[in-house]
Amino acid sequence: MLALTNKRIVMTDNVETKLDVQSKNYANMLCDFMFKRVFGSEANKDMLIWFLNMVLKDLNIKSVKFIPTEHPGMTEEDRIVIFDIACECEDGRKFIIEMQKGYQKYFRERALYYTTYPINKQGREARELYEKERIQGMTHEKFNWDYNLQPVIVVAILNFRFKHADDWPQDRYHSSYRLTEDLTHETMTDALRFVFVELGRMTKKISELETKFEKWIYLMKNMHKMKKIPPEFADPMFRRLFLLAEINNFTPEEREQYYKSLESMGDYYNIINTTAEEAEKRGLERGREEGREEGREEGREEEKIELAKKFKSLGVDTSTIIQATGLSADVIESL
Repeated sequence: MLALTNKRIVMTDNVETKLDVQSKNYANMLCDFMFKRVFGSEANKDMLIWFLNMVLKDLNIKSVKFIPTEHPGMTEEDRIVIFDIACECEDGRKFIIEMQKGYQKYFRERALYYTTYPINKQGREARELYEKERIQGMTHEKFNWDYNLQPVIVVAILNFRFKHADDWPQDRYHSSYRLTEDLTHETMTDALRFVFVELGRMTKKISELETKFEKWIYLMKNMHKMKKIPPEFADPMFRRLFLLAEINNFTPEEREQYYKSLESMGDYYNIINTTAEEAEKRGLERGREEGREEGREEGREEEKIELAKKFKSLGVDTSTIIQATGLSADVIESL
């Protein structure tokens, strides 16, 4: 879990070293390896369905199929966008499932930006179908798409807290947003929906957990701290989750992938912390030595570029690198 103190990320025990792991029974659910092991594999697809039905309480999803997570940019200059997990259910609804380990100021806007890719793809697919039918002589009419979009739903699990209105309950960790009219709250369209689960707001103890959904959220935060399965998690699906997370059940290859995933997770936070510390130092130094600002600026730019390179090697998205270093998107993409 993270806390922000003077723009610095303070780590708690959600990030572990290789030595830590060797003394633990269960893996950390917040690293990429475990997240995709549980929610992004064909063998565990029923667990994903179970989880989605708890998060999206008004839907009854019976089956899903995984769809490509990699999307090319809108132009040749745009970078490729890669979702953590993407799937489609039987009625055509598309889901983007993201896990965000660290605080990101504009994550809501990032979620909105992500939906433009599957939405735009629906238009391209409609055009491709028309061209295919035209070549086969099935139609001679002019292309005329009716914009009947299949809904796109973003489900994001966040290892931090959003800033909400002052009257937002501190322990409310689940939120769901749609496009609605300001006064009547009439829904404009069901084509877009954003659901956020803020792990930072789950502070209950095991004895206080009331629903299966609360138990899921608790495990995502705390499973790696447990030595055995508590009786509160006797449900077969939870027991299966514990088996998937049991480190002794990993093959040597899986264990190595898990270690690497944890190391990347730790490096991610360390780089952010280093960036924050360097920014603080630069601020102090500017005040003391303004006479040498020009030479110092060149050094700072080189420092920013090195940090940005480290970020990119860890797969950190461009918007986060911009926030951390102050470099432009063009400079970051050219590295």
